[in-house]
Amino acid sequence: MASIVALLFVTTLSFNSSPALAGHGRNHSKLAAPHITAQPTSQTVTAGQTATFAVGVSGTTPLYYQWKKNGSPIAGATSPTYSTAAMSASDSGSQFSVAVSNTVGSADSGAATLTVMPATTLLLNASVSTLNFGSVTVPGSSSQNITLTNAGNSAVTISQVLVSGAGFNAGGSAAGLILSPAQSTSFSVLFAPSASGPAIGSVMVSSNATNSPSTIALAGTGVVPVSHSVALSWAPGPTGIVGYNTYVGSASGGPYLRLTSAPLPSTSLVDSSVQSGQTYYYVVTALDATNKESAYSAEVSASLP
Repeated sequence: MASIVALLFVTTLSFNSSPALAGHGRNHSKLAAPHITAQPTSQTVTAGQTATFAVGVSGTTPLYYQWKKNGSPIAGATSPTYSTAAMSASDSGSQFSVAVSNTVGSADSGAATLTVMPATTLLLNASVSTLNFGSVTVPGSSSQNITLTNAGNSAVTISQVLVSGAGFNAGGSAAGLILSPAQSTSFSVLFAPSASGPAIGSVMVSSNATNSPSTIALAGTGVVPVSHSVALSWAPGPTGIVGYNTYVGSASGGPYLRLTSAPLPSTSLVDSSVQSGQTYYYVVTALDATNKESAYSAEVSASLP
């Protein structure tokens, strides 16, 4: 009996002290799945530039990386950092993330947003491409405004404003001004013809903008005023008439206004106060020596071109 018990005891000790089983359990407890310790950060670049994203990870090596753009894998992007190709404005708003894995597990990073700003633009826009002053009486003048606006994203310097053409001039000047993005300035252009007939000219605005120079066409017509008059005459009244009053109205049948401050001794009058494009209505009265005035004569009219 005693020998059998001793044999069982030795067998039990041999099983519990197995070095191979104990060593395997300690190695397995050291393996760790990937853990994101630093997320990729959002980037802002200018069109034509590249952006670089990076991720921090802990876990059992080797670690395997796969970067994604808007959720789709990027070919060859398998490092802890990823540098994009040159970006265009259409890439703005894209999301970049990375999946990290090892033999134990995997982890996905958060998404970083890429903002792509337009490349520097220098653009100066004029409010009009043509100014037409229509008919301007000689002597006289007419004025219109031009507004210049910086439509780019960088400061624009206006170097010169040059006005050409007979009768055209600039009132004030924008030359030398520096306009910030979205800033505007205005100046006037005057047309003062010295003779009748059509006139043409231009305003040329020079700056450091890519669309410089800007040219605005100018046009106008000088008009020499035409003098109009209406010649009136009437038959003399009966004996005893010492003078006549003449009256004018703007509508047939009156009311009428007297043209002269004192009665006329003659039977004619030239009215030089008339204007082009109007119609006038005239009547005459006679006065005797006692200054008694007759009724209105028959009405006559005159239409001016």
